[in-house]
This record gives sequence, C-alpha cells and structure tokens, in this order.
Amino acid sequence: MSSLRPENSQNPAEVSFHPDSEEPSATHHLIYFITGNPGLISYYNTFFQTLHELLTSSPTSSSDIFHIHGQSLAGFEDAASEPCRTTPYSLEDQISLSLSTLQSLYIPSGPKKSQPYTSIILIGHSVGSYILLELINRLRKSSSPLTIRAGILLFPTVTHIAQSPSGVKISTLFKIPDFPRRASFLARNLVSLVPRNWLKWLVGVVTKMPNDAAEVTTRFLRSRMGIWQALHMARDEMEQITEDKWDEDIWGAEHEDIDHKYRVPKLIFYFGENDHWVADHTRDALIDARGRGDEETKSSKPIMLIDENGVDHGFCIRHSESIAEKVKVWIEGIMLE
Repeated sequence: MSSLRPENSQNPAEVSFHPDSEEPSATHHLIYFITGNPGLISYYNTFFQTLHELLTSSPTSSSDIFHIHGQSLAGFEDAASEPCRTTPYSLEDQISLSLSTLQSLYIPSGPKKSQPYTSIILIGHSVGSYILLELINRLRKSSSPLTIRAGILLFPTVTHIAQSPSGVKISTLFKIPDFPRRASFLARNLVSLVPRNWLKWLVGVVTKMPNDAAEVTTRFLRSRMGIWQALHMARDEMEQITEDKWDEDIWGAEHEDIDHKYRVPKLIFYFGENDHWVADHTRDALIDARGRGDEETKSSKPIMLIDENGVDHGFCIRHSESIAEKVKVWIEGIMLE
C-alpha cells in the first residue's frame, strides 16, 4: 500500500509526488517533467495532481511506484537561491541545469531509499520537449547509468520554431537591438503601477484564464526577472531550434535491433492540430521523416499523434485533466513493453 508523501508544499518552484512504499519488491519509476516557456511549474499543478491520482489508482500501482518531479526553469521565480543573478539564463543553461537535477534524484524513502530509480520517463512540454531530447542525447553520449525508458513530448517545439505563426511574429521583434531587456524593463515598470489584486483581475479578464492560472501569471509578471528571462530564452529558441539535429540513437530505426547495446527510449509525440508555436508544414515534415508508420509494428521510431480535440498549445491552462488521462494510458503502455 502506498500513500502520498507531499514534499516542497511551500516551494512554488518545485513539485514532487513521492508515494511511500514499504514493499521491498516494488519497483520505483521517476516521471521527470520539463516545462515550457514561461517556465513556472505551478501552471501544471492540476496536471500533476490528476496524473498522480490516476497512476496510484492503476491496477499496476501496487508493484510499480510512480514518483513525479518537476521544477520551474531557472530565472522565472524569485528564489532565495538566486539573489545575485543579474542576467537571464540561456537555453543551454536550462538544459545543463535540468540534466544536473535529473542526475541528483534518488528514491527518497522506504527499503530502497537512496537507490537509483528502476526507470525514468521524461515528459516535456513545448520547449521542454527540445530539452528532453537533449537530455537523452547527452546521457547517451556520457554513458550514464540512468535508465531513460521513454519520453513523452507534449505540443513539442523541436524543429524550426521560428517558422511557426507566433515564431514569425516574435522573430521580427528580436531584430530590435537588446529587445528582451528593453521590453522587460518597460513591462515591469508598467506592472509596478498596478496593485497586485487589480493586476490579477486584469490578467483574468484579458486572457480569460481560470483563477489558479491567473495567479501564477500575476506572480510571473511581478517577478524580478521573469519577463526578461522568458524573452531572452525565446530568442535562443528562435536561433537554436531549427534543423533536426539528432540521429537514430534518439529517433530509432524502422527495424529494432534487439542485439544493439543501446536501447532507444520509446518516444511519444503529441502535436496540436492548429498550434501557433508549430507550423503545420514543419510538423508534417517531421512526422514523415521520423514518425513510425502504421505497418512498423517492430519499429523503435517515435509514435507521433495529432490532437483532434481542440486542445491549445498551453494545455495546462484549461485541459490538464484530459492530457493527464492520455499520459496515464501511455505510461501504462510503456510499462507493459
């Protein structure tokens, strides 16, 4: 029998669900989540809570224990650990920091305390999906002992983000010298003129966000460096997320070689139907080049799906429950392989 042991409940920059289990034979699996931009983990609270409840009620939950960990990307929170930071973090910084955190996580309690997880399932949203692929790539090249079993990429921006509808617009703004810093300075000055409660109300009215998402957005807008961090990182995304940069050790092959010493993690891509951060033609080109065909039953290539339910790119605002249900089904399928 496992029960939730809440952790970091007072830390908005981190979310951890660690079910306690005293079963020596239980296997512990880590679900490691990487956010999109803006990288505040609190946007995903409903998603995490729903996914945790679904997994703990699963028929396999007695033998497979699923731990969930996610944290805000660096620079988005007014954290005490970053009091002297005066410049934003790059996309490369975020990859390195995410990798460092992943390598530091061990089973926190029970008979297997301090041991590594049996397997790890990575989940990335938006640019978090790009970071996810880079984590797999770097762990492979370093011959890491970590076992990455699968990656789930939600509304992924992994190639040619500047060609997307929103990418085209923001790339034009980045032609203005020092745009991220200048725009954030102006925005922060304007936000400082508005009382916090009024700002939250205004965010809710303008964006039509539910109350919890409006609260997170208000905290982001009033943070010391959040806006600058988001724009600085977005510029990096436009410049770096271009051509497909990974090989078959990431993408897999049409016919899986069971004797190959490196097992390619299973990848599941879930694209939006009309995603303003992913151009349809670049999405379709990636699916044609890298996706698994219906006939490729023994293929190690990714499963690539397109949403048909009208879910927005920022699924965590209004569609957390439905996406958590899909992720739960995918995880159960992964565990059966």
